[in-house]
Amino acid sequence: MSASVQPHEDVEEYVCPACKDVLTDPILLPCLHSLCKTCLSTSYTQNISQRVFKCPQCDDDIEKPDNGVDEFQPNYFLNGLVSVYKAKTSKDIKCKICEFQKKDNFAILKCLSCGDFLCEDCGNAHTLTRMTMDHQVESLSELQDGRRDKDMRQKQIITCKTHDGESVKYYCESCSLPICRECQLEDHVGHTCATAKDSQASRRKAIANMIINVEQKIQALKQIAENVDSTVNDINKREKDLIEGVEKTVKKLMDQIEKEKTEILKGLKQTMDDQRDACAARKEQIKTLSDIFAGNVSFCNEIVKNGKDVEVLYQEKPIRRRLMALQSKNVSDLAMKWHAPDIRFRNVFLTVDRIGLFDLTLSKGFSRKPEAPLKFGARHVTGFQLIRRINTTVPREDSFECRATGLGFLYEDHFVVGDQENRKVKIFTRMGHYTETVANVKPSGLAICCDVIGVTDTMSLHLYTNDRTIKKKISLESTGSSYPVAALSDQNFIVVNNKTASFLMFDLRGELVHDVVPAKGSKIRNPVFITSNSKGHIIVSDWLSNCVIIMDDQGKTIKEFKIKAKMGKSAWLPGSICCDHFDNIYVSDFSRSRIIVLNPQGEFMFEHETRMDYLDRPRCMTTDGNGCLLVSGKGGYLNMYNIQYI
Repeated sequence: MSASVQPHEDVEEYVCPACKDVLTDPILLPCLHSLCKTCLSTSYTQNISQRVFKCPQCDDDIEKPDNGVDEFQPNYFLNGLVSVYKAKTSKDIKCKICEFQKKDNFAILKCLSCGDFLCEDCGNAHTLTRMTMDHQVESLSELQDGRRDKDMRQKQIITCKTHDGESVKYYCESCSLPICRECQLEDHVGHTCATAKDSQASRRKAIANMIINVEQKIQALKQIAENVDSTVNDINKREKDLIEGVEKTVKKLMDQIEKEKTEILKGLKQTMDDQRDACAARKEQIKTLSDIFAGNVSFCNEIVKNGKDVEVLYQEKPIRRRLMALQSKNVSDLAMKWHAPDIRFRNVFLTVDRIGLFDLTLSKGFSRKPEAPLKFGARHVTGFQLIRRINTTVPREDSFECRATGLGFLYEDHFVVGDQENRKVKIFTRMGHYTETVANVKPSGLAICCDVIGVTDTMSLHLYTNDRTIKKKISLESTGSSYPVAALSDQNFIVVNNKTASFLMFDLRGELVHDVVPAKGSKIRNPVFITSNSKGHIIVSDWLSNCVIIMDDQGKTIKEFKIKAKMGKSAWLPGSICCDHFDNIYVSDFSRSRIIVLNPQGEFMFEHETRMDYLDRPRCMTTDGNGCLLVSGKGGYLNMYNIQYI
């Protein structure tokens, strides 16, 4: 029966999470939470067809034992604490012995030894039996001040389920089971047994050691929670900064737009006023001429109608000369010609509905406290899985076998091929289906930045948007260079003059931002391919020094990588180069038909032989953000791989 419980500061420790009342016969679950035995039975029998039920406190899945609820172990420790708690705080609790006799008497006593609550009569009789004569019975009123808590706990005994009334005082080491004296004499004869006091010491120590390890986890979770709080602060601050940045940028743009609006409308009005003034002057000229014509005609009419014969004869010659002069005059030249002004939206996107001033992007796995083992965000590459081979020579469209000199992923389901042999920039689906030709140029390099396709030939950098609304050509220095090109930090194109080993940076409108000159002592001599990583580092493969070189955006060398020639093994020839979204570096080894994989620091990870995949002399490569790698080789074919990570 439920007892009326007085308020207590620790009451939550003894409340069943299912019934929200003080625990009765608490049963320990594998998750170390406890339920009343009756509550456990209810949870167990609900959804009886399922093999698990959920702990009401932590929502863990608890497997149902085959032998039912009785296979769960009683929580003897918590039961002892609850017994002490009830002795101090409960009112109107019923006598345990009277309950068995169907009587309804309230308890005023408690046996500290067996834990039973007793009325006065049952309490007086409790110590009169052989089994309970040593039990200690106390008044509930004397237990409520808490001074007897320790004494109550020491007097509590756990009785054996098999031998009712026998206290459990021993431990069978062979069976790992607490037992009573009768159990030892009957079922555990010959087993290694010891007293509970002797057996508990080593187990307490083992549990204490495990607790230390778990407490370390708790501390780690605390630090992670602090990290999450710091991350939330960072998120809030970043959001505030970005909002302020957008607001400032928009205000600046609006101010600039208003300024340009004022200036352009002022210029428009001046232009129109000038042309209106010209019209007014021309009209005045026409009026003057018309008056002259009208005056001459009036005079001539008067002579013809009213002049004397001799007067007409005298005036005939000058009149005829004047009229002939008036007839021959080209009055059509006096028609007004004006220049209709036009105001064009001078923007890289050409139309208002494609301004695209802002992009919302996420950094690659930003973390306030990155894990150390894989350094700055990398994941190890373990291999490549060939998905498909794609023929990039288009039947009935191409005159020659495709020679890919540039690759790039466009959208999620298309990629672009720069075909030097057929002088085309072509788009294919990921399934390998040709869709269209973007441009007819002879590409020496190709890169995609946002939605802009950048293509270089030996003279120029060409820019196209993915819907071909923009076509722009930027002249480059005529040196015969192949001009490798790459996207840098998703906002610029970087173009290499491999004759002078210098780097030019252009924005998406084709405006020169600045140039980068390798620092003194750099091994960059003839950079033939280029890429960049998420940190804005420039990575080149150089054929004269036979190196892969990583440098920062100021031209300072960070790392150089080179495979040395060994006995019976030719030196490599680094070709096309690209980075995945973890900043791992992929280099095509043109001479040995291999793909070399370097970690973000430029250290060797492993190599893959492409001849096994029917691809000889890999030339161009590109990756997307989803672990896909495209590699071109001889014969106009591409291999598409899935990159395998750990």
